[in-house]
Amino acid sequence: MTTSARVDSIDSIKEFRAYLTKFQESASLALGDADSDIGRTERWLEGEQQNYWASQIRKRQETLSRAEDALRQKTIFKDSTGATPSAVDEQKAVQIAKKNLADAQIKFNNVKQWTRRLLKEATLYRGGVARFSNSVSAGVPAAIAQLGATIEMLEKYIGLGPAGVAEEGEMAGAAAAGGEGGRGTMARGAETVEAPRKGEAEIDPAGIRARVASVETLAAAEPLAGPVALGCGLVSGEHQAAAAALASEAAPAEGRSIAVAQSAATAKRLYMLRMPAESAISWCIGPVDGGGSEGYNKASVADLSVGRPDLADLLKLPVGSLVVLDDGGLVAIYNTSNDNILHSSR
Repeated sequence: MTTSARVDSIDSIKEFRAYLTKFQESASLALGDADSDIGRTERWLEGEQQNYWASQIRKRQETLSRAEDALRQKTIFKDSTGATPSAVDEQKAVQIAKKNLADAQIKFNNVKQWTRRLLKEATLYRGGVARFSNSVSAGVPAAIAQLGATIEMLEKYIGLGPAGVAEEGEMAGAAAAGGEGGRGTMARGAETVEAPRKGEAEIDPAGIRARVASVETLAAAEPLAGPVALGCGLVSGEHQAAAAALASEAAPAEGRSIAVAQSAATAKRLYMLRMPAESAISWCIGPVDGGGSEGYNKASVADLSVGRPDLADLLKLPVGSLVVLDDGGLVAIYNTSNDNILHSSR
């Protein structure tokens, strides 16, 4: 008996994915504009305004000094008649100079006060939007990628059609009834063994291991907050079961760190290497086709599990396991001897 899934409309998923992509673009633009406005205002207050009013204070102090000197000259020296000349104008000039200087000092103090206020508010704002920003930069792209993989799988499923499903059922029945005289057999025909994935022969597991950065370098990487987004395709349910059969250890604790190459979100072929148990890094993820000079960030196992729940069984593989994925999902699992053990679990 064959079972089937009811798929009413892939177009609805595509439409939602398109809206989600537009949302990510709009949200990223809004966050960028807000951060740019804050930065521009900070530079205006800390640089332009503080420098301007500091220079105004110096200039007005010089003006006041000249006015006071002129007033002093009027009060010291007498005219040709022996009388003391009027100093009314000089007194007014001194008063005006003092007022202008006081105004400049008030403006300078106000600029310093508002600079501190802006820095405090900017810190509160950035802390408030940090979670949303991380979701926009990592969580939403991961959801978009997952929807794309779902659409691809559904299109393949629909393309198979009822005839294809029946044909697969007949082939499975023939395989189960195989053997001379129609006698059943548990042996699996060679033609039913999964063929190696395209590009598997090009993979050099020893070369990948050789160019993984040192544990010290990976441990010193900057933290990456939020769900981890990877450019490779989703691991199928069949391959998840195969990975579970090969798993011999518990997955690292959710708080443990993993190292993720900065290009992992866009690279189509990725490797996952389980590091030694005593290492500060539990898993390292990077591009198969990288040049060996990758930049890395650190994330938690929990962040990877949120962004890519399909990798949960792979995380339980033993130390030294090397996993390779591409845009179609899981390609190979290499043991410490660099033998591909994925097919042996089937």
